[in-house]
Amino acid sequence: MKNTYEPQLIYDLFVRYGFMVRRIDQFDSGNFAKIRADLDCELLTTGQLMEIATRLISMEQKENLEIHVVHIDMLHRSMRVNIMIREQEATLIR
Repeated sequence: MKNTYEPQLIYDLFVRYGFMVRRIDQFDSGNFAKIRADLDCELLTTGQLMEIATRLISMEQKENLEIHVVHIDMLHRSMRVNIMIREQEATLIR
């Protein structure tokens, strides 16, 4: 992911990793966004938590993101995460 200016790109990214996004906030800075996504379970088992973490880790690695889980709300079956695009390091080939 190169920037956060286009919310549809964020929606599409999260869908690819199995998360339905309810809301996106503060995406207009270009490198940061606050996301609220649905959790598709009534109760969260440790196995489901690990599976969610694995998908988020995969997203971080493949999409050049840093993801912080802010809140998991089982009453509303959602989670809040902040995403930040990692800076691309310029590499010089000599």
